[in-house]
Amino acid sequence: MKIFTLPDMNEKFPNPVITIGNYDGIHVGHQKIIERVAEKARQLSGTAMLMTFDPHPLSILKPDTYTRLITPLHLKKQLIEKCGIEVMFVVPFNEKFKSIAPEAFIKEMLVNTLGVKGVIVGYDFTFGKGGTGNVGLLAQSGHEYGFYFETVPAITMDGEKIGSNKIRKLIMNGEVERAAQFLGRPHMIEGVVVRGENRGKSMGFPTINLDTFAELVPKNGVYMTEVEVEGKHMPSVTNIGFNPTFDGKKFLMETHILHFSRDLYDREVTIYFHDRIRDEMRFKSIDELKERITKDVALAQEHFKKTE
Repeated sequence: MKIFTLPDMNEKFPNPVITIGNYDGIHVGHQKIIERVAEKARQLSGTAMLMTFDPHPLSILKPDTYTRLITPLHLKKQLIEKCGIEVMFVVPFNEKFKSIAPEAFIKEMLVNTLGVKGVIVGYDFTFGKGGTGNVGLLAQSGHEYGFYFETVPAITMDGEKIGSNKIRKLIMNGEVERAAQFLGRPHMIEGVVVRGENRGKSMGFPTINLDTFAELVPKNGVYMTEVEVEGKHMPSVTNIGFNPTFDGKKFLMETHILHFSRDLYDREVTIYFHDRIRDEMRFKSIDELKERITKDVALAQEHFKKTE
């Protein structure tokens, strides 16, 4: 996949078919749109393209309501490439860009610069200054400039509309299993293994401590997780919080990898969140804590046996 930061592009591509949006999460609904883009591009012997924005427009337009990214930009690029996009444009969302009239965006960016032959977006897509551009304007412009236009309707699951805001709330509430259904994969957090207090090791449950820049961390508690190290996936249990049994003051993400004890300090790892086990709890004694961790590990082992 080729990646450009618009307006810096010095290549031309045959019969571009493009979709435009924030695409945070690359969830099941996003994947449906991208599938249609790739399909239409094949029909036209063209190029499947996606345009997104950095930073997220809400961080500029509505900073008070902006929450956290599900997928940081580097991860979004990887997921988009896996979906079949051939060319990705990252548009710096700044004061200049947000002031572009929707008609000018269509004519100058889509028609003159990219030469689009097809535009496919979600049903509720808006764009341009003040969000005044909509699918109606794109449909009208398609007739005027001669490009194919299509909207993809809302994608639902069990009667619920799939959307990035919904997924963010699920993850923040600890409902990672439901979030994974909407995402089409477990929520993932990347980071580097750093040194901790070694409390887990002293209790017979060695842990890795993750230092991460991820914005969207699940609600404090204990989770069934999976750790990826150098392409290898291993079942695990992750505790997120402040270690209340030890009167902890520092926020930690500690992961016990089942049947594994190798030193991973300074290694880059990814943690995938499968399901929530319980809230973070304060225990009366170390023995009570060890007993509860033993149960947590047994639950995780049972979970991963079923998914093998």
